[in-house]
Amino acid sequence: MKKSYQIAFLLVSFFFFSTATSTLHAQAFRKGCLLLSISEGSTTAKYSTTNHNAAGNTEAMATQIHMADMDGVRDPLFLEFGLSNRWGIGLSSGNDLFTLNPQTYYGFKRSDGKSITAKTSEFTFDINYHFYTRKKVDLSVYTSLGSFGVAFSGKDGETAYNYNSKGGIVRAGIKARYYFWKRLGVMGMISTYSADASTDGLKGITVGNNTSTSIKGTALEFGLCFRFF
Repeated sequence: MKKSYQIAFLLVSFFFFSTATSTLHAQAFRKGCLLLSISEGSTTAKYSTTNHNAAGNTEAMATQIHMADMDGVRDPLFLEFGLSNRWGIGLSSGNDLFTLNPQTYYGFKRSDGKSITAKTSEFTFDINYHFYTRKKVDLSVYTSLGSFGVAFSGKDGETAYNYNSKGGIVRAGIKARYYFWKRLGVMGMISTYSADASTDGLKGITVGNNTSTSIKGTALEFGLCFRFF
């Protein structure tokens, strides 16, 4: 975790000092621009599951099944529109993949003893503040709020299994963009997030009934960005 923050700090510092002599008139982000960013990265999170009694679903009746630190891979997409030279709004979607022991977290065991891959999904509304922008460099902070889910499915021999949960996520972080061409550039970002998903009201679940999933952690990502206007 400490190494991830060090990498992010060095990235931001490099972008800042490499453009210290740039003019204020040519800005990488401005009112009316449209940004598209695609990235890949890793996440380190505290992954936990909790069982809720089917009769009540109250917090007093909830019991934790398992909680542990876990690493995953991340693949998001960001779209942002400039409301002013500093503020932008956008939408983002993405998935995280975690490999885990299903018996430890969800109370069922495959006959072959293999792990499963739990896939998260998120769709958020984002608010961005661009506190430093020059001709080639754009640094911003952001916060996101939206929907979140965790799911996995497969077959164990002839028996199919399925888990699905829905909830919400909040995320905050910092983004750094550097444009090596007029519109195309690279992006790095680091964020912290908290997400919860429950099986309440969902149908078709065959394993992990009444089991909610909570994931809290940080993510480090790198990718490409493109400015349309």
